[in-house]
Amino acid sequence: MLPMPHGGKLVEIRDMSPDSLDRSDYKGFIEVSYETAVTVMDIKNGILSPITGFVEENDYHSILNEQRLENGTPWSIPIMMGIGEDSSGKVREGDTAVLSYGGNPIAEIEVSQLYRYDKKKHSESVFGTNSADHPGVAKVQEAGNVAVAGKITAAGNVAVPFISDTLFPKETRKIFSERGWTTVSAFQTRNVPHRGHEQIQRLSLRSTDGLFINPVIGRKKKGDYTDEAIMKAYSALVESYYPPNKVLLTPLHYEMMYAGPREAVMHAIMRKNFGCSHFIVGRDHAGVGSFYGPYEAQENLRNFNDLGISIVPFEETFYCRKCEQLVTDRECAHPSSYQERFSGTKLREIISSEQLPPPEVMRLEVYNVIKSMPEPFVR
Repeated sequence: MLPMPHGGKLVEIRDMSPDSLDRSDYKGFIEVSYETAVTVMDIKNGILSPITGFVEENDYHSILNEQRLENGTPWSIPIMMGIGEDSSGKVREGDTAVLSYGGNPIAEIEVSQLYRYDKKKHSESVFGTNSADHPGVAKVQEAGNVAVAGKITAAGNVAVPFISDTLFPKETRKIFSERGWTTVSAFQTRNVPHRGHEQIQRLSLRSTDGLFINPVIGRKKKGDYTDEAIMKAYSALVESYYPPNKVLLTPLHYEMMYAGPREAVMHAIMRKNFGCSHFIVGRDHAGVGSFYGPYEAQENLRNFNDLGISIVPFEETFYCRKCEQLVTDRECAHPSSYQERFSGTKLREIISSEQLPPPEVMRLEVYNVIKSMPEPFVR
């Protein structure tokens, strides 16, 4: 049986039709960023169950201090919407307000609270640092000082790339059931696949009924692979090498926070809501630069015995020319001169210079897809 959604029930929020919107019914309009618009879409479709809106202050402090909602449910990063001081007077507690993106209404919210928060404490709790060199911290510093809390009562889906390939939890759960999958491994990625990724995916398929590959689609940092490169590369891998009834590929529309250990918990919760029973966590999950240790995300996940999804930790995989296969440090005793490590930086350099990666590093079908793109990297 597939796991229950986080909190026991999959959130479903009614559709909002901008065409039928009567502005006289609302007391405030808040223009939001693309990131917030995507978050609203994820809330609407149950990806962030049991959250139904932006967190109130008691939950906010509980999440920062305990990585749990006030009722004890595991939850590691506050879902927030910040506005500036100049905008806070335009909406009040008790108002039913409209959220708009690009001037178009996307949701209605019942505003329950307006509260100020300490950005320094927030960053140190969520990201483990207050350094502006961390992209997540930089976003917090740019955000408004006033948090708007409240339940989203109606919402629409925003225009996002790869929408025709996008599946939401209600749909994936139905597909898993139709295929007879009772156990499903979820693989999170923000990169194109190399052989190390493939090895982890294949090992997971040996122990569960299906594999759910769920690449993150959204704004990324400079040097990351573009959404198109990631999706097309994975499509090539799945179509060329995996049994079609054993793998489901669909993007996750979500803005990476690069919060390492805490973000890994959120990633596990989201995949649980999609219906996955297992969540794969490898080296440097959701990390950036040198802000976190290589296995710090796995260590944080061990603090939760009530997530409701099994965590499957993997060590770094590499190719050993002496062993003549993909291995980890746990099973290979040969010196580094025999080892071909899957360095993301090195692989990007090879692709950028139009060299052919060694077959033990990347599948030719994957490389050809990436090579065919005029710009596979975020500039």
